[in-house]
Amino acid sequence: LGVRVGFHSGPVIQRDDDVFGDTVNMAARLVEQAGKGQIIISHETAELLSPAFRIFTRPLYSIQVKGKADEVGLCEVMWRPVEDRTTVAGYRPKVRAAATVLRLKYGDTEVTRRRDNDSITIGREQGCGLVVADQKASRQHCTIDWRQDKWVLKDHSTNGTYVTAEGDSEMLLRREELTLRKHGWIAFGQPRSGTTEVVEYFCD
Repeated sequence: LGVRVGFHSGPVIQRDDDVFGDTVNMAARLVEQAGKGQIIISHETAELLSPAFRIFTRPLYSIQVKGKADEVGLCEVMWRPVEDRTTVAGYRPKVRAAATVLRLKYGDTEVTRRRDNDSITIGREQGCGLVVADQKASRQHCTIDWRQDKWVLKDHSTNGTYVTAEGDSEMLLRREELTLRKHGWIAFGQPRSGTTEVVEYFCD
């Protein structure tokens, strides 16, 4: 059992014991983006927080919301008491030497992420940390985050993300998340057998 939290601020319509309106609908969309045990808030809401609380948020990616011309930026609230994420008035804890490294290989491109640079977005959009050419991939197809001492892939796409860990069967993720283990492959919007636009990953 896991709780998913979406939080947005703004005016609401109150009727009896319930509330309605765009703010409520936006919060519901944020819940859809959250994984188990994750708190997602809009960038707009994060900007309203005091500096003391804002340091516990980090930007993620943007989504298109029906009825809004511009994409909505999302942030995650880092609520877990993880030592490496704690920041107090100029103090930065030491990072353990044996940091887990994520390596992503796509054609001639290789991207590395470490615990101090712990998130990457993959998709067709040029602003992504790793840009893929597959037309079945979404602009911001998926993210990989360092979370609780593991690399976690979360799908945000229209067509789904296909993940194959070495030695295991291929898995299809649709707005779901999966912990990446050791070595495998990621395909976008279609099975790995049907495309050459595949990202190979290594968790060293």
